[in-house]
Amino acid sequence: MKKVLRQAVRKTAKPNRKQKLLKRSRRKNGIKLRKRPLRTVKLRKRLLRKVKKRLRRSRSLRSTPQAKQPPPLLNVPVVYEPLNVPHAPLLEPKPKLSVIVPILNEEKFLPLFLESVASYADEILFVDGGSTDDSINIINQWKNRANIRLFHIKQTGLPYSDDWNESVVRNFMVDQAIGDWIMAIDADEIMDDSFRDALPRLMAQKEADAISFPWVQFWMNPQTIRISAPNDEHWSVNKWLMWRNHMGIRYDDAKNHCKVHLFGRYMWEIPNRAEPISAFHYHYAFGTQVKANDNRRRDVDQYLGKSVGRIEYDIVTKPFTGKHPAVMERYFAKKM
Repeated sequence: MKKVLRQAVRKTAKPNRKQKLLKRSRRKNGIKLRKRPLRTVKLRKRLLRKVKKRLRRSRSLRSTPQAKQPPPLLNVPVVYEPLNVPHAPLLEPKPKLSVIVPILNEEKFLPLFLESVASYADEILFVDGGSTDDSINIINQWKNRANIRLFHIKQTGLPYSDDWNESVVRNFMVDQAIGDWIMAIDADEIMDDSFRDALPRLMAQKEADAISFPWVQFWMNPQTIRISAPNDEHWSVNKWLMWRNHMGIRYDDAKNHCKVHLFGRYMWEIPNRAEPISAFHYHYAFGTQVKANDNRRRDVDQYLGKSVGRIEYDIVTKPFTGKHPAVMERYFAKKM
């Protein structure tokens, strides 16, 4: 390219040797030289300008630094076999537990219950039936230490009876719970200390939709438990405390002591499991301090030797040989 430009410039800038000799010979012989037409001169000048412009452009391109070229690709053969590279497992979100608790004048048990349940529950739902003691203040004091939601549904009629309409209250709490699992436990019930460590395993398993636990019921003192007797079979039992949420498990329409079911099928009819972790029921562990309107008041009077009329069943007890939860051990140590 450079050679061509130089040659073009030379041709336009000055005549060659043959042209010079031709001019001289014509002058000697008196031949009149013909002038070049004006058009040809203009064309040559235009060509000269173009050539000079190209030369200037080429010089400027030569002076500017050129961009670095990427390194040549290595001739590496394509490997089609999958490489054995370890991948991080996809973590499933941790299941959450909602604890639902109906209450009515539970100031005695609430501090102990909250200390226990706040250590494992993701949310705690209370429905107060119209407490007149310090229960509401105790719950409000715990709101900055646990995820607590408190509702109020005024109970009418006699507590612990058919007037109470228990299933409406419990199904309301089931509808409000947002956890993956629901645990229905009363304020006077405390789980064994091993429950907190076992809970992740119980919620992660896929086989069972309902879980029952041994229900240990103390009677008149913390060293004695009550067991089932003829015509009174509901003491030495397992209690359905946990079930999978968002699958339709609700309480039946019984107004008192209602039971959970799934579209008419009770818990033993759906995939379930029994865990050997105890749930301790302390309601009757403090002798005569049981509430006056409790539905077991007649049993308390019978145990104390008072006249209760016709006796339909015997009260059978045995010594407690296990270990109380730590929160209760601390409570008993202060009382002694």
